[in-house]
Amino acid sequence: CQWSASLEAPLADPAVDIVIVASTTDTHFSFIIQSLRAKKAVFAEKPISHTVSEVQEAVDLALEHNLPFVCGYQRRCDRNFVALKRQLDMGAIGQLKVVKSCSRDNPLPPLEYLRTSGGIFQDMLIHDFDMQDWLSGGQAPESILAVGHCYNAEVEKMGDLDTVAVVAKYASGLLAMTDTCRDAAYGYDQRVEAFGEKGMLTAKNEMTNTVELANASGHLMPPAEWSFPERYREAYRVELTEFLDLVKAGPQSEAHKAEQQQML
Repeated sequence: CQWSASLEAPLADPAVDIVIVASTTDTHFSFIIQSLRAKKAVFAEKPISHTVSEVQEAVDLALEHNLPFVCGYQRRCDRNFVALKRQLDMGAIGQLKVVKSCSRDNPLPPLEYLRTSGGIFQDMLIHDFDMQDWLSGGQAPESILAVGHCYNAEVEKMGDLDTVAVVAKYASGLLAMTDTCRDAAYGYDQRVEAFGEKGMLTAKNEMTNTVELANASGHLMPPAEWSFPERYREAYRVELTEFLDLVKAGPQSEAHKAEQQQML
């Protein structure tokens, strides 16, 4: 195993086939472009960039060189959300009418990170927007209403918000709602509810264990997982495994063609 303080050496190494970009968000685009120009397959944590034009530039470059290029949204690989999506696609609740998601972070991220994160919409809510896209089958909203507030004085100085609610309306009649906050005193809170004509599907939080204490004071539940590394440890492994399978399948595979179609 070798290491380098710069990207140039590994990109010049013919033994390197894949680049995984998991650096600070403000460096993603530069590393992605360098890697794609070096003809390497790229898996990048979100966001690709903070601007639409740069996102399009990266996608166009991947298509031009026929390279696997995936932006990781780990919730699509979470076993609870995957099970919800599977039942939704099987018609368990009929026509989808409402999607509700709750996304509350814990603990408050370091201020140094928040200054370069792109803000709560591009850093946090983007995950909920991706879930709405996934669960709705790729529908695009016709109208969006967003309201928010900032309770943390240091975050407010950045011109950012720490608490936001968003409602989106789709041509099919679907309503998608989410509320998000930069911190939650009780642990990492990530829940999704899908409501349809035949019923409702709910994906709840992952708890630290399944033990419930019942005594004269009532019922005491275990706390939720502390933060995203604990909550999504398995989802991160799954998404990387799926990316490796995509690369191994080769540029002529159906999996590669499907991924390129999604990029288009």
